Amino acid sequence: MSRVFAVSVPACAALWLALSCAPAFAQITDWQKPEPFRGEVGGPAPAVEDEYELPQVSVAKDWQEFYVGAETRNRYFVARDSLSVGKDGSMRFVSRVVTAGGAENVSVEAIRCATGDRRLYAYLRDGKAWSLSKDTEWSPINAGNRLNAYRLTLYEEHFCWADHPVEPRQALQSLAGSFKPRTGNPLTGYR
Repeated sequence: MSRVFAVSVPACAALWLALSCAPAFAQITDWQKPEPFRGEVGGPAPAVEDEYELPQVSVAKDWQEFYVGAETRNRYFVARDSLSVGKDGSMRFVSRVVTAGGAENVSVEAIRCATGDRRLYAYLRDGKAWSLSKDTEWSPINAGNRLNAYRLTLYEEHFCWADHPVEPRQALQSLAGSFKPRTGNPLTGYR
């Protein structure tokens, strides 16, 4: 003989409510907060930046083009003679962006591999002299316009490896190899 237990609808609703609210009482902790018991007394030490002098305008002559992505029609370049790695672990370079309409933007920049930050030092004015940027603070690389994300490409694919900058020679080889031939078409897909 089997017994059938009938449970009323209000009792089911009360049971469901009690079970669904139980996780809400779990303790919420700040996992990023430093813990003195593990020897952590503060956040990471701020990076000390090297003194950096702007390069001569003449380094902006020999360009290495690199591939950013299919979503942009701009062309991107890095001046070969401008690549340098500072004692602070920042990769400094002169970049050139050429739009589909032919406009050019040449600038002196830096990427800090350990923190994923970028810095803009100066723009080339009239092809003759550097004009210091108004905003020279370090800022996250992934902030900004997605269609002009060449800095993120440089950071992720060419300049940094495991939070450390690569040698300029290796970076130039990586930039040169960024144009990979693709096979296929839009209907069958690319490989």
